[in-house]
Amino acid sequence: MKDAQVILSVSQFLDAVNLALESSTDYEIQGEVTDFKKGKWISFTMKDPEDGSLLKCVMGEWTWRRVGVELEDGMQVKVTGNAKVNKKYGSFGMWVETIEPLGEGSLKKAYELLMKKLKEEGLFDRKRAIPECIHRIGVVGSRHGVVIHDFTKNLVRLGYQITFVDTRVEGEGAVEGIIRGVRILNQEEHKLDTLVIIRGGGSLESMQAFNNEAVVRAIFGSRLPVIVGIGHDVDVPLACLVADASASTPTATAVLINESWRLLTDTLPRYEQHLLYAYESALRIAEHNLEVHAHHVANSLSRIFTAFRAKETAIARAFEKLGDQVVIAWRTVSESAARMQQLFLVFSVAKQERLMRWEQYLLAVSPERNLCLGYSIVRNTKGKVVKSIHDVNCGDPMTTRVADGTMQSTITAIQT
Repeated sequence: MKDAQVILSVSQFLDAVNLALESSTDYEIQGEVTDFKKGKWISFTMKDPEDGSLLKCVMGEWTWRRVGVELEDGMQVKVTGNAKVNKKYGSFGMWVETIEPLGEGSLKKAYELLMKKLKEEGLFDRKRAIPECIHRIGVVGSRHGVVIHDFTKNLVRLGYQITFVDTRVEGEGAVEGIIRGVRILNQEEHKLDTLVIIRGGGSLESMQAFNNEAVVRAIFGSRLPVIVGIGHDVDVPLACLVADASASTPTATAVLINESWRLLTDTLPRYEQHLLYAYESALRIAEHNLEVHAHHVANSLSRIFTAFRAKETAIARAFEKLGDQVVIAWRTVSESAARMQQLFLVFSVAKQERLMRWEQYLLAVSPERNLCLGYSIVRNTKGKVVKSIHDVNCGDPMTTRVADGTMQSTITAIQT
């Protein structure tokens, strides 16, 4: 007696078939795209160019966005995915997970289609200003090779702080890695000034990750201004077009970042010179005013002493002429004269003390006093006072003034 055979419904049978198909490994298939349609579901047919064999392909909208490649009939592509039977229509096909254009022509076509689409959306029009005096830099790129070395080597020593995210820049996992790096470095906790994405040059095929729609949209959605430095020959990667600034090499990218300090490095020396000039001018004016004031004080005191001496002489002569004729008057006048003389002496001493204080003050502030103490004044060939080793070069002649004269010398070495 035969064992009872299990009878399956159509739906159960198709479920069993799909289960068997899905349990197998993913397939990689290449062929020509035909009958491409984009709607709620993305569908197309892959055609074998040798015998015309056809394979129906379908993918969801989310997968299509993640793939980030535009398609058109006639393009050669490679897809990966699983085979599946559509229960509703009873048709066999492939559920696609990835799509990769093959050949220069297909790559070029995919590039042009995506560029047209993104350009119409305005993704290439927005250009944010690169911050001035960039300090904290986020870098997405591959740790392997010379790219990151060339970038860091050409950064001027201005105290840059670099946060680096290592990722593949071509092949499997490159798209996901670049997007992940952009997302990580955009987090507030890093407090970055700008985001840099770099890689070396390569063919259009090796640049697929940077011509991917998902990568382009991730760059456009970055909170930070983005600089993309990717080497290219003819076709500019779409990642460069959407970036706020781009450079053709990692070295050029470093130079672009250094330029953010140009305003400060160019203007600071000029401000320093203006400040020193203003200080020297104020000092010269103060010295001149002090000399003029001291001269006026000395002249005034001299006139006062001369006037008092003239008065004293005149009084003495008058008393001599009176003689013995007016002894009493003479005694009275003599006493008055004595008192006047005493007052004059008191006044004279006070004036002399005041004059000595002025002389002591003038001596204290005199440049000649500082020279006598061992200081010296060094001037260059233009007569400018040398205040820093940066004001001279080796071989420059110098003039040094000391207390008792001047000396000529030549700079032979400069030490910090």
